[in-house]
Amino acid sequence: MDFSIFKNKYRISGNLEVLTALHIGSGMEENGFDAPFITVDGDSKSKNFYIPGSSFRGYLSTKLERLVNKDNSFKLIDTETKEELNEADVKLIFGYTNLQKEDNNIKERILKKLDYDKNNENDKEENYYSMAGRIHISDMLIISDVKSIKRDGIKIDRETGATKNGAKFDYNVIPLCSKFEFEMELDNVEEYQLDLIKLALKDIIEGDLFGGKLSRGIGKCKLNIEKIEYVERVDVEDYLFKNLMKTKNVKEITEIKNLKIK
Repeated sequence: MDFSIFKNKYRISGNLEVLTALHIGSGMEENGFDAPFITVDGDSKSKNFYIPGSSFRGYLSTKLERLVNKDNSFKLIDTETKEELNEADVKLIFGYTNLQKEDNNIKERILKKLDYDKNNENDKEENYYSMAGRIHISDMLIISDVKSIKRDGIKIDRETGATKNGAKFDYNVIPLCSKFEFEMELDNVEEYQLDLIKLALKDIIEGDLFGGKLSRGIGKCKLNIEKIEYVERVDVEDYLFKNLMKTKNVKEITEIKNLKIK
């Protein structure tokens, strides 16, 4: 597929609902807190909590990498081309760098999917060594009026299993029933790639663990899909000049039509 031309665009939106409690740490200790929940303004005392889109993006890519792992006892097949999927198909959605360092089967599949022509002297292989992703997930702002809750934790020595000296620490969580805004955009995706995204979303739509400190019994979340919008090449004029997009039934987010298991 030539990604330099417009083929389609999808926008999937809804909210992420916290079913137990949720921790997304800022990565920095602050006033005795172990990685306070990340906020828009950097003030841990504010209510402007959010989940970085990159965190959810990483969650999805990890799900897909497991599904196409070469050591699996099954293989995913594109029903249209009859081709076997591998890690290359994840990279084609989420982007990649340093293709020249990848295994040959990954490299060759990416070059094939991108229509690289080695017999064309103007088509250089190195032009394909990096590619931006086809997926964008906006930072997920909280849409519930809630305060974070402080919880106590104790650090355990992994070698001895005993409590470490000075091991007590605090961390904060967002309480259950809180919701975060969700919006994902996909550009120029093939039908089988759209199905891969659906598979990546499957667990979180049903309810899955997400975020940090999962061993403490938190992190159960559920993604509620409220709208699926799309535009294809034939509709591009309405999209560009009238900002119009078609819609699909949200139930289609669980329908897999272009992949099978071998």
